[in-house]
Amino acid sequence: MKTSAVKFMSGGGNVCICIVVSLALMTGVFAGSSRAAAGTLEKLDALKLYATDWTYIARAKGLFKSFEDQGIKVELVEGYLGNEVQLIERGDLHFASRMIYPFLLYKTQGADLKAVQVSKHPEPNIISILVKRDSPYKTFDDLKGKKICSWRAGCPYIGVFEIAEARGWKQGTDWEYINVPSAEQVSALLSGEVDAVSVHLLAESANLLAAGEVREIANVAPDSVYVNGGGVTVVFTGAKFADGYPGVTKEVLRLKRETESWILANRDEAAAALEGITRVPASASKTSWERMGSTWADSALSFEEIVGEAKNLQDWLIAHSDIAAGKAVNPRDLFDADFFQ
Repeated sequence: MKTSAVKFMSGGGNVCICIVVSLALMTGVFAGSSRAAAGTLEKLDALKLYATDWTYIARAKGLFKSFEDQGIKVELVEGYLGNEVQLIERGDLHFASRMIYPFLLYKTQGADLKAVQVSKHPEPNIISILVKRDSPYKTFDDLKGKKICSWRAGCPYIGVFEIAEARGWKQGTDWEYINVPSAEQVSALLSGEVDAVSVHLLAESANLLAAGEVREIANVAPDSVYVNGGGVTVVFTGAKFADGYPGVTKEVLRLKRETESWILANRDEAAAALEGITRVPASASKTSWERMGSTWADSALSFEEIVGEAKNLQDWLIAHSDIAAGKAVNPRDLFDADFFQ
């Protein structure tokens, strides 16, 4: 059995932990095409990728060899969430992935970024409305007059507004929206500060649902703006990096597709490997992948259709005062068309 030591920084960035991860899982898709030659890549000393499930697993399994063989060291950057613009601008991060809502906000604020990949539409259950297990609320209708929280800078906020507005509810009259950062939402729910939360099932919320501490009572509607383009995931980089390193960019996207496909096809093995790296319980990872995995595959829509859906989202955000009309961007400027041929 072959093993590989994987180093990463803990949340505080001060502790370096070495973990030995088995590479005996190198089967299926990884047995062949994932180690195929990438062709000649642009010269780059270090490729700085966002630290996430697929990059952790790719590193543990030696899948960045196509870069390393050409002298490109791959570094995984933690703590990037919400800091992508600053990190990319100063060269401390080359690629990140977010749902299109925060990416669009970055662009309206003047960030020089380009999306190089767009995912397929999410499934409605990618957004969960959660309540405490002992609460009296059985359906979303029971939350009329109650407090519901999400993070205004995160896209589950869009989902809860769409669900409420489909019922004709007016925020501030029929229900109260509470803006709470992601890290504090579960605590706000369990303490009784709010009656429900709108979240993606990730880490702590996925654990609580699996343990029966919370209940899921609603999801976003299939015909919502969110499901129909507003909740897609994008991979983005600096505009100059996309122009100067197209080969590197295409190789990153290739490895992302193959690694994520393997994760979805081998969830037990992948979750066990990831638990050894990040300490996230395997059950939580599998719950997250069940919901979030719906946005991993590339969109099958044409470039024009993708641009049209981005416009619909921006129009919705303008109507809800998230983007000032004067700050709106040309939806075409969100994407690098060269990567959508």
